[in-house]
Amino acid sequence: MDCVLALAEKNKTSIVAQLDKSLLGSLLCDAKLIQFVEHEHVFRMGQPATHFYWIKSGEVSLYRLCYGGEEKMFRTLKEGDTVAETAMFIDGGSYPLAAQAQGDATLYKIPKESLLALCHCNPALTMQLLENMAIAISQSVNRIDLLTIGNAAQRMASYLLDLYIEQRSAWFSLPVRQAILAKQLNIAPETFSRQLTQFRRAGFIGGRNPEIVLLDINGLCASVGLPVPKLDLQKPRCRSASLGTGLFECCSYFKEILT
Repeated sequence: MDCVLALAEKNKTSIVAQLDKSLLGSLLCDAKLIQFVEHEHVFRMGQPATHFYWIKSGEVSLYRLCYGGEEKMFRTLKEGDTVAETAMFIDGGSYPLAAQAQGDATLYKIPKESLLALCHCNPALTMQLLENMAIAISQSVNRIDLLTIGNAAQRMASYLLDLYIEQRSAWFSLPVRQAILAKQLNIAPETFSRQLTQFRRAGFIGGRNPEIVLLDINGLCASVGLPVPKLDLQKPRCRSASLGTGLFECCSYFKEILT
């Protein structure tokens, strides 16, 4: 149990970090520890959603195959994150995305019934889950708005500004590898890299990946034809408005509960 508690500490905003020993033990009593090799699927899109997962080590990417056969990347989850827990609340539901190990990974496979039983005996936990799912719906509207912005440069600038606001600093880190982020923003990786270089050469941003610093917000917005946002970093940000590191959290709503 000590090693499990240590894992919970890896992600303090995860729901498992909020459970005491007895509740965590109850959640994991029927769990299985499973090892995956690189590119092995944890589950595929459309399979019956009978379990959710808690990542002990490694990384798992969530993606969906497009009609043309290419993979549309949604998010990469890491040690301490949970995967597909929201699908557990749909009677007869299926996984909305595919999950694939990026390198070797070890995950707890937890039955749907264990989570539902925990919610039945903890109304407060259930209400927190409902709140977070409602916030995720609001974020989805913002996400659609971002992804329908006219061009790649505007999408990139909007995303960088959102990270700035979310992390409360002009210095911030890109949350995932550049190639994955490009896919998430529906931008070709070479276009993403070229545009980032153009922003640097123009003096709008600095730093070295994955560290970024915004040097000229007004210039950045003007260069891509976006209005300059009214930023007040002293004012707490509404969780439903935040995208940033949570831009594509479709399958992992536990991450921000109880914050």
